[in-house]
Amino acid sequence: MTIKSLQICFASLLVSAVAASASDPVGSGRLQGVVKDSKGQPVVGAEVHLQAKDGSGLQKIVRTDSTGQYGVGKLPNTDYEVVLFVNRQVKASINNVKVLSDKPTQLDFKLSGQFAANKVSKHTHMIYVPAETGSNLSGRWVEVDDNTGPAAAAGTGEVIKLNGAALRQMQTGGYTGGN
Repeated sequence: MTIKSLQICFASLLVSAVAASASDPVGSGRLQGVVKDSKGQPVVGAEVHLQAKDGSGLQKIVRTDSTGQYGVGKLPNTDYEVVLFVNRQVKASINNVKVLSDKPTQLDFKLSGQFAANKVSKHTHMIYVPAETGSNLSGRWVEVDDNTGPAAAAGTGEVIKLNGAALRQMQTGGYTGGN
């Protein structure tokens, strides 16, 4: 009886492990590099955003350490879009970074201009806008100004506040504007 139980336990464990590994794409690729400012000093806490361009939806975010270095391993061997954020501002964007399995891909950033002048942060934040339904295009990161609200993401600059009845009317397709 106990041998049968052990066999069932082992089989369920094996099935769980296979299912877990299939859900998270893992490869042997590695992306690494260093981020330095215009004076050659390491930039601590910069965010490096990776997004696979193969349609898998794989996204990773890593921060630089005290020496300005970052590294991401176990990446599938494909092309990536890499975006560098410093103080919540986009500083660099590279659209086609190829990660290979035979050696680490080195991607260094050296910021130009006055890095120190960017210490004053605007009241903005980044939001991820997913792909539209039925579109083959991937989503994208959009900077939204906190002062103008959600309309900044749409690019209109106009904010319309609605009451509950107007919102229900808009959802049913009968919205004509106004409160």
